[in-house]
Order: sequence, then structure tokens, then C-alpha cells
Amino acid sequence: MIYLTFIGNHDRIDPAGESTGAVLTIFRQYREQITQVFMLVTPQKTQASVNYRQIADQIAGIMAAEKPDIQISVVQIPLNNPVDFDLVYPTLLHEIQSILEGRNLFTFPKLINITSGTPTMTTCWVLLQQSGILTNAKLVQSFETRHARERGRSTQEVNLDIDDFPQINAPDALRRQLTVLSRQYKQLSERLHADELDEQVPDLIGKSPAIREVKAQILQDVTSDTHVLIIGERGTGKQIVANEIWQHYHRTGDSQLLTFDCGSLPENLIESELFGHVKGAFTGATEDKLGILQQSQGRMIFLDEIGNLPRNGQQALLRFINNGELRQIGSSSVQKVKAQVIAATNQNIDDPTLFAQDLKDRFDERIFLPPLRERREDIPMLIRHFLQIQRNYVSNTPLILADDLMDQLLRHNWPGNVRELEKFIRRLVRYVPNGGSVGVAELPERYLRDFVNDTEPEDLLPALPLPYSLDEYVEQILEKARNNAGNNMAEVDRLLRQNPGTERQRQYRKRRGKS
Repeated sequence: MIYLTFIGNHDRIDPAGESTGAVLTIFRQYREQITQVFMLVTPQKTQASVNYRQIADQIAGIMAAEKPDIQISVVQIPLNNPVDFDLVYPTLLHEIQSILEGRNLFTFPKLINITSGTPTMTTCWVLLQQSGILTNAKLVQSFETRHARERGRSTQEVNLDIDDFPQINAPDALRRQLTVLSRQYKQLSERLHADELDEQVPDLIGKSPAIREVKAQILQDVTSDTHVLIIGERGTGKQIVANEIWQHYHRTGDSQLLTFDCGSLPENLIESELFGHVKGAFTGATEDKLGILQQSQGRMIFLDEIGNLPRNGQQALLRFINNGELRQIGSSSVQKVKAQVIAATNQNIDDPTLFAQDLKDRFDERIFLPPLRERREDIPMLIRHFLQIQRNYVSNTPLILADDLMDQLLRHNWPGNVRELEKFIRRLVRYVPNGGSVGVAELPERYLRDFVNDTEPEDLLPALPLPYSLDEYVEQILEKARNNAGNNMAEVDRLLRQNPGTERQRQYRKRRGKS
């Protein structure tokens, strides 16, 4: 009998030289019948990643010691992504056909381990067996120790006889190889494209599809005349996108990105700062003042949080974007200014009560930055980036995050997005300035408690204007606290961080008001 198996993460050999993984468990169950073993291994990606070849060699030594006359082959297959079905299936098909054809083993009984490896690999084994490409083959799964005790056995044969299973024809060797090469070429092209995007847009960290799309938009959809609206929650990196656009498209003589935060000033001052005013335009206007838009002639300007502009300010900005015209407050004359506007907002631009729809439509391009919780695959890369930055200020010994801590960071929803993650890493480096490995057990409780809510106060605030009155908003918060506290007034005070007795006084005043 031929034994076919991948080597997986759970097949590692422990310090005592043993393994409870599926490869050895199934081998020992069928040892007397097995005459040849083919262990399939994928390449080691980095020095820190799992060395499947080394694990296979160790397992081969154990098998040979237990059955000296057995023939064992370790076959390395070119799979850089073991979960990409488009590549795994044709590659596995080609390798298995090559093994069987080269040794004339088609008619031999076969035993297939479907537990080791990725779920994609398991699916491919099933397809090869059920389609008849692998004839006279048994699919076998192995149970973890706790499940084996419950079932009274460590393995079981999987019967998938399905009458209407689709017919899959085995292609010839040339077609198999062409399919593999075609898909490898496609994957390589995608990787090269991603690397080019990273090289040209270096400060926007991430390889998720959403971030690749943003990078592609910056490089392909924007020019030096394009007005761009960047949309995203607080902390997603809107300023970084604006800086990248400036790096690629600023005009000669524009030495730095001109920036104005519309959320940093009271509503009654924003228009004056943007458009300027003439002397006597309003109380306190004792002299003429140039607005920041007047200073943007021939330059690129970044207007952050334009959703905070009052409606008349949004209309004035619309005119400026539309034809380059602006009028100082209190002046009847119109000035012409040629500038490229990059704007950003964290508000719902489709809500006409928050955002002038004609202003939204006037921007040539919109770039949407997803929240970090929607691109979790970028978190490890962001962590490495922030750790590298912090190493410039502390020990040269790298700080390594243990798996349990990394798991917590990957599961967290990050309401403050990338900014919150960066703040946590800075704090972590301050706590472990000498580097080394750090896991959950090494951190004080305040770190594990705080990182869930470790956001800037403004990150926790709702977008303005509020969807309903402040009194209604406060009442909803109070009602939620009372429900969570089971109407225990002391607990309400604790949840809302009030002075003891505050809720009792509030309830007393409420009763008196009704009487």
C-alpha cells in the first residue's frame, strides 16, 4: 500500500522526539500494510516560518526505525500559497500523476491522509479520489487525542460515495503542466504588481485587496488637476493618502502640502480662515486677512474634515472647486485661484443633512479607506512597521510579539483604527525597552484592559452634527448604563465614571420634577 500525505503544522516533532500529528498516527494504524510513503512538503518561506522539509525528515527517521524495510520519499512541491485552490489543485494533480506514472503505481492500493495540511489541500485530495483520478484509494482522517478518547479510535476511513459526484477528467501531462505554469505566472504577476504598488506608495502600509485598490487609485486615477475626496473613519490614514498624492502630483515650486483642518476651529471662524475677509466684514475684523485658499495659488491643498464646514461654507468651496473662484467675506470682488483640492471626511457623504450633495459630486475621484477591522490581514505588517520605527529610539534588540498577544491584536476591532494600533505599539515598546519576546503573560492587566479601549478621546465621539439632540443622546447613554447595571445606582455611577451618589441625586430630581 502507498501512503500519500502532506506535512502540516501539527506534525511537528516534540523535544522528546515524538509527534501526535496525523502523519505518524495514520502510519502506525496501517503500518503493516504500507510499503511506500510519499510525504509532500511546501517550501520554507522565511527563516522564521515552519520548515516542513525538516519535519518530514524527522518523521522519515521515526518511520524507518519502526519499519526498516519501508521506502520513504520526501517530495517538495512548488506551492507558495497553500490555500490558493487555483494553484494547489493543478500542482497536486501534476505531482501525484508524476509520482504514479514514474513508478508505475496507478493500480497499487493507496492510503491518503486528509488531516494534515490546509483545508484547501484536503478538498483537493477528495476531488482526486472521488473523481477516479486516484483509483483504489482510501481517505483517512486522524483525531486529536481528546476526540480519539471519546470515539475509542484515533483514525477513521472517510466514505464519500456520492452517486451524482461530478465527473472530472484527468488531463494529460502537458496540459497539467501548462495549467500549473499559467496559474503560477498569474500569481507571480499579481505579486509583482503588488510589489510595484508598495514601492511607489511606500507610506500606505498593507497588502490587503482594499489597500491595493487605494494604491492603484493614487497611481492610476489621479493627476495634477484631479480634485480628490478621501473618505474614512478617524485614524484610517487619510492624511497619509493626501501626502502620497502630493508626493506624486505636486507642481514645481510647491514645496510642501498646504493643510487646513476644518475641524480645529469654531464654525464661525472656518470660513474666514478658508476664504479670508476684508476689514470691517464683521466685529473684530480690524484688518484684511488672506484666507488659506488664497495662499494656495499653484499649489495642492489638503482640507481635512470638510464635513465640519457649515452649509454656506460648503457651497463656497463648491464654487472654488468648480471654477477656481472665491470671494473674501465682506468683499464683492471675485478672485481666481488655480489650486488642486484634496479633501477628507469621516462623515456619511450620502446624507444630505451632513454633506452638500453637489459638493460631493464635484470631486473628480473618491478614495475610500477601509477601517482596520475590515483589513485585519494588514495588522502584522503594520505592527512590524511601527516596531521598526520605534527601534530607532530604543534598543536595537527587536521586540517580538508572542502568538497569544498577536492573536489578541488580530481579534480586536480597533475603533481608533491604525492610529490606535500605532499608539499601542509605542506604549508596548516603552514598557519593554530592551526588546525580546513579549506575550500576554508578560503584560500587566492594565495593558490588556486598556488596549481594547486605548483610543484618543475624539475617536470615541460620534460624528458631528449629532443625529439627534444632545439631551436625547445623553438619555440613551444613561438608559444603557441603567440596563447594564440592573438599575443599581452605585453601579451606574461606576459605569459612567461619575462621583458616588450622582445617579441617586439624578433620580431624586427626576421624581421631584414629576410631583
